[in-house]
Amino acid sequence: MLKTAVANSDSDKKVGFVSAKWMHVGRMDIIERIGRISGIDDAIYASADLGTAPKIISLARYLLAANGQSLPGIQTWQYNHPLPYEDGVTEDIYHNLFVQIGLDESLQQNFFKRRCELLFAGDALAYDSSTISTYSEKQNEARYGFNKAHDGLKTVKFLALYSIDGRQPVAFTKQPGNLPDVLSITNAIKQLSALDVNATEVITDNGYYSEQNFSELLQAGFNFITLAKTSVRWIKPVLDEQMEALDDFRSVCPFDHSTHGISVLLMHEFEKTRKCASHKNGAAKGSAEKFKRRIYLNIYFNHSRQAADKEDFENDLYEFKTLLEDGTPVDALSPLAQEKARKYFTIKKWGGKVTVVPDNKAIKDANKYHGYFALVSNKEKDPFEHLRKYCKRETIESFFEAEKQHADGARLRVWSADALRGRMFVQFVALCYYECLSEEIRKIKLTLGEEKGDSKHDTKTVLDEEKKLKSWLCNMPLYLQLQWFDAVESVDVSVKLKSKRWTTEITVRDALYLEKLGVSIH
Repeated sequence: MLKTAVANSDSDKKVGFVSAKWMHVGRMDIIERIGRISGIDDAIYASADLGTAPKIISLARYLLAANGQSLPGIQTWQYNHPLPYEDGVTEDIYHNLFVQIGLDESLQQNFFKRRCELLFAGDALAYDSSTISTYSEKQNEARYGFNKAHDGLKTVKFLALYSIDGRQPVAFTKQPGNLPDVLSITNAIKQLSALDVNATEVITDNGYYSEQNFSELLQAGFNFITLAKTSVRWIKPVLDEQMEALDDFRSVCPFDHSTHGISVLLMHEFEKTRKCASHKNGAAKGSAEKFKRRIYLNIYFNHSRQAADKEDFENDLYEFKTLLEDGTPVDALSPLAQEKARKYFTIKKWGGKVTVVPDNKAIKDANKYHGYFALVSNKEKDPFEHLRKYCKRETIESFFEAEKQHADGARLRVWSADALRGRMFVQFVALCYYECLSEEIRKIKLTLGEEKGDSKHDTKTVLDEEKKLKSWLCNMPLYLQLQWFDAVESVDVSVKLKSKRWTTEITVRDALYLEKLGVSIH
């Protein structure tokens, strides 16, 4: 917090003069506790010098506490909220900090390494990307590509590794917005190896599907689960063969009865590039070499997904048909739209009139495959365990949503690439706080209102109070929970040699919340 200035007038020196200050402490005590028990603060202090670490922690705590409000707001906010950096954060301080962090790759990678040390044995890592839009023309990495916000702006990609079982982000990187996701796996493998993560399972969606990526993962010793398109040349024939088996009652998923699934074991051929020459067989360095590995192709059918896929498909076709009939040239459509237009329509011109005739056979054939999807793994032979793990990958989507909403990650807000990297690092630390607090709250909700075999606990009064807290937690988003406790204030009063401190009174429910989190407000 900022050092409180004490007036030095003659009247202030009179005997009995009261010196007092107050701070909002409830919200910040919760965040301080999370930073301590999660190891986040220790990791920052171990990775940065003593002058830099408090600044990083202060900015990260502000982003979480202020629910992603932009950083200029910290300059007044810090006057009545305690932060580790007591000299006060100004715009110049955080701008210079971002540049410093952006140029200090060791600081960032050391922090990631300590995050990876917390991984559980056998933990799976989700790998995915989010796009950050910008109006800036000065960011070299901001380029036109696939924009997940669909706002037509240039983007920079934020790519993260996220522990599925620990519900924690462990590392991130960035890249230009025009590069496809599929190209980023190689660098992710190198980063994991550098961070001493050598045996884990990497889970991705179909944006990362390629046989080259499978080859890279296999060579590095990683297991993988990847969503694959059913139209892939070696998957589609297997799907055609297994459609009848997927209609069998024995293929019903035990935890989702609208989904059927089967597993097919294949010996699949991959290709790798030799990193050194072979004296044994005369293969040159850089030459291609074939190798075979066991692959599990798990194929699924979902009735709800079938209806949704068909609706989306027909909506797309109708949109393309309308555009073409209104005179839009096929070449003016996106590459994917061009491919669909030519595949599913015959376009005829009579003078100035354009007639679009649907190819019903091609459309019917496409509808045949709606509702089917496939997962590829070198480890998971049980189709439903495979599906369960893949569904848990969706936690990284919530993480990206939190990045946009609660860490001010929807826009770049800096001019240089170095400052951007530093700013993203501070946001990442804030997200580590957010995810750790979210996980603590999830664990607390599982135990509230449940008997424990303890006579002191299992009374009607205690259980009723816990049920009230559970109901409140289920209906109150995390940022509103923190905002609620910002009403807890601390007042320090000093009169000569005596000093007193008191805090706002709180309700039984609020006291129980703090007790469960292990927070003591003095």
